[in-house]
Amino acid sequence: MKMQTAFHTANFFARASNYQTSIDDWGAAERRIIENFSLMEFRRICEDIYQAGFKNIELWMGHAFPKHMTSYWADELKDILKEHDLTAISYSCSLGDPIHFPHWTRLCFETSKMLGIDLITSGISKEAAPYVYELCKEFDIRVAVENHPEKHPDEIRQIIGEYGDYIGAGVDTGWFGTQGFPAEEALSYLKNHLFHVHLKDVDASGRHYTVEPGKGIVDIEACISVLKDIGYSGFLSIENEAADRNPLKECENGRILAENLLSSHTHSS
Repeated sequence: MKMQTAFHTANFFARASNYQTSIDDWGAAERRIIENFSLMEFRRICEDIYQAGFKNIELWMGHAFPKHMTSYWADELKDILKEHDLTAISYSCSLGDPIHFPHWTRLCFETSKMLGIDLITSGISKEAAPYVYELCKEFDIRVAVENHPEKHPDEIRQIIGEYGDYIGAGVDTGWFGTQGFPAEEALSYLKNHLFHVHLKDVDASGRHYTVEPGKGIVDIEACISVLKDIGYSGFLSIENEAADRNPLKECENGRILAENLLSSHTHSS
């Protein structure tokens, strides 16, 4: 399979707040999404994503909340995706603390399974990895570990440890930008563990203000060049969780940029 783009539905985390919030108020904005969510709203979201030229989505848990998920609800969401020719390629959630709160973590896996998605993206700790691994094997679902606080890709590699058949890296290029580490170097460093990529850009290191891919400090062109060189064949999930504006057009521009770079870059070897 060749690399393809996808739309991360967490890009709409501020939608129910009318884009009048901030990344620091993520929890409150997420609650508004969950409280106001409906099948009609999901249909509107999918129509917007389809009109922006996307064929794949990464489904955020705010639009498929584990505690609310039933087989009926999952089937309804899948039907709406099918109506819009969209394929859900990953379930983005917080797996929480499987050591002390295992029920929540299991709910996340059950939700992903009901939705027919075989990849979860989430941050997890090194201590949680063996517990998550057992659920991966039980449900036959892989987990891509996303970097947020991690300042060096070796921290992700340490979490993966000996569980690499089911647990891999889900590199978030924007968060490495925030942490001041070159995202293209992180991709190269984790090339043997790479399950998934969140293609994101930020305006400056030291904070996490997302911008249109290619407009910030992350070298998007270098990232895609590295991905081509290492033979990555997964998805590039376009991510731009704007709190103060509707990011749809910026995400569409990011998709076009990524797809143009994919078609123009060739292997360096």
